[in-house]
Amino acid sequence: MRADVMESVEKYVDEVWEDVVSDIASLVAYPSVADASAAEPGAPFGRPVRDALDCSLGIAERLGYEVTDDDGYVGIADIPGEYEEQIATIAHVDVVPAGPGWNTDPFSMERREGWLLGRGVIDDKGPAVLSLYAGAFFLREGITPRYTFRALLGCDEEVGMTDVKHYLAGHEQPLFLFTPDAEFPVCNAEKGCFGGTFKSAKIENGIIRSWSGAEATNAIPSQSECIIAVPLSELPAPQANADRITLEDAGEGCTRIFAQGIGGHASLPEGTINAIALVAGYLHEVMDAQPDLLDPAERSYLDLLSVVHDGTAGEGLGIAAESDAFGALTCNAGTIEVADGHILQTIDVRYPDSTTSDEMTMICGAHASRFGTEFIAGRAKEPFSVSADSPAVRALLNTYREVTGKPAEPFSMGGGTYARNFKSAVSFGPEDNGLELPAWAGSMHGPNEAANEQLLRDALKMYIIALVRLNELEF
Repeated sequence: MRADVMESVEKYVDEVWEDVVSDIASLVAYPSVADASAAEPGAPFGRPVRDALDCSLGIAERLGYEVTDDDGYVGIADIPGEYEEQIATIAHVDVVPAGPGWNTDPFSMERREGWLLGRGVIDDKGPAVLSLYAGAFFLREGITPRYTFRALLGCDEEVGMTDVKHYLAGHEQPLFLFTPDAEFPVCNAEKGCFGGTFKSAKIENGIIRSWSGAEATNAIPSQSECIIAVPLSELPAPQANADRITLEDAGEGCTRIFAQGIGGHASLPEGTINAIALVAGYLHEVMDAQPDLLDPAERSYLDLLSVVHDGTAGEGLGIAAESDAFGALTCNAGTIEVADGHILQTIDVRYPDSTTSDEMTMICGAHASRFGTEFIAGRAKEPFSVSADSPAVRALLNTYREVTGKPAEPFSMGGGTYARNFKSAVSFGPEDNGLELPAWAGSMHGPNEAANEQLLRDALKMYIIALVRLNELEF
């Protein structure tokens, strides 16, 4: 990149940075968890998401974009170019539920020691603001881009991506798109996504009254709580993981079992501890000591959970798989509940191209039958990839190398992003999994979600330079 352009980018980022941080804080303030059951006209995912969308479109309009929205499904912010064909970004303003374990208000952004704390600062409200300021560089410099720049703002990424499906039903595909919703340098391949629910047989005389885990299937639960109808005095002390399990009198002859794990995203299980697995392990200790306490259906289901929670690569279930292009499968059992006399445990699987959703459905169904339970298959999305040799991918990689001075090769990941919905799209930062978090900071989807300010500043530089480079390409 020419020295004068780099100098202009550096100056621009310095000038706008405090506004960037302020706008991220404004957007974080909305508890925008997508909820289609709360839909209303113009707000298909509920009022909080609509409010967050309006906030982001307000930022775009203030920066000089032409703005509209796709019936409340997707926000659209345009900078007209010499040609109508588009280079685009897409970020999302919906978030996963805050969940337990926060040391700060998740919807009141805190700035601490070079970090931003709050739900969505890294996934994906912070990056959404960066994408808007990246395009606004052209406006500030008085440059008409070769291709129209379109910043898309999604509203249902965390749940079902029905927002982008609605958008694509009525709009043309961009020439190329990147989504700031993953790690640097460039993710050009995403594993398939598969989910389902293990449902226990009807429990007639059980002791498990309630059980909770994560609030989203794609989150590894940092905490789990289970209420059982057994007096505290009759229960054994925890043996395994005793430092992570506490027992409390819950009144009326019941005991509260609480487990503290280490949460994270379902696609990145390394270093996490699933709190549901901790509770299930303790209940097994209870079952071993006093088998007659539990209903037969509860005992069978706990045996099944031992299989489900055996490893994070699907080892216990027998669905482990890997390939050179996509790496290894991951399996997370994130949410659990007791409803209408049944226990329901979900799984969230990110899988390579060496297996299929049909094969996993068959294997999980066989396990369920063996334990007298039921497996209900849910979503399934096939793996996808974009050529690492495409000029657009090379432009992003060169940008990363230039700004960071680090080597860069494209990679595959288990996280599912908007990119898989477009014909030519990749993920491009802004996360860095090698960055050490302070003790008081957490990762995306977990408590105390944090974003490093310098990381975000560098990302903004890269997004601007990448857009400049993409406008130099012939598509």
